[in-house]
Amino acid sequence: MINIILFGPPGSGKGTQAEKLVKKYSLLHISTGDLFRYNLKNDTKLGKEAKKYIDKGELVPDRVTIKMLKEKVEANPKVKGYIFDGFPRTLPQSRALDRLLKTRGGVSKLLMLDVPDEELIKRLVQRGKTSGRKDDTDKKIISNRLSVYKETTLPVFNYYVKKDCSVKIWGVGDIKLIFERLSLEIDSLKGVRRKKTTSKKSSPKKATKKKASPKKAVTKKKTISKKATTKTSAKKKSTPKKTTAKTSKSKAKKTTKK
Repeated sequence: MINIILFGPPGSGKGTQAEKLVKKYSLLHISTGDLFRYNLKNDTKLGKEAKKYIDKGELVPDRVTIKMLKEKVEANPKVKGYIFDGFPRTLPQSRALDRLLKTRGGVSKLLMLDVPDEELIKRLVQRGKTSGRKDDTDKKIISNRLSVYKETTLPVFNYYVKKDCSVKIWGVGDIKLIFERLSLEIDSLKGVRRKKTTSKKSSPKKATKKKASPKKAVTKKKTISKKATTKTSAKKKSTPKKTTAKTSKSKAKKTTKK
């Protein structure tokens, strides 16, 4: 399985890139934001438990978030892999994710979209104008969110560095270009390499078909040569008849002279 953690600060473009990667690699997109909205909207047991903390303005405990994530993963066991967006955010969540994916191939790669703070603030302010989110329009709130990210979430990147899984991707530029950078890292995984090799093997078959055409030409030449030989043989057979006629005449003349 291919299990990708799409990592980065608020406004780095994780959601946009996750949608594109899901389509290309047929992976299941798991977003903690989507999980919370689903459970709250459908008034599930976990949704009710999360609502108690949200109403108080408190953070939802990791155990609740992890249970939501576990339910989502176990409900989709036949997928090729997962893209985790917005999770894990803490070291305890990282360890919980490792336990969850232990029998599913583990974490393949953590891809961090690296974007400067100034660019992040511009993006979030612009997003706030279209989405209407108050936390995206106030620069002070944005800077506070970024500082929280650096203190509590960024250590997750270093956690997976020790496991040789973390990779930084430059997240500034055209969306397509950033997508290509992410794709190159995913394509380097073993499971994706196998798909490429199978496609390369199919090309020599076409070449062999093309090589088969000269054989027809050879057979044609053989048939032509056969026809030529039959004609020459026919000529050779016909010539003796002419010679016999001449010899008979000459014999007749000799007999008359005598």
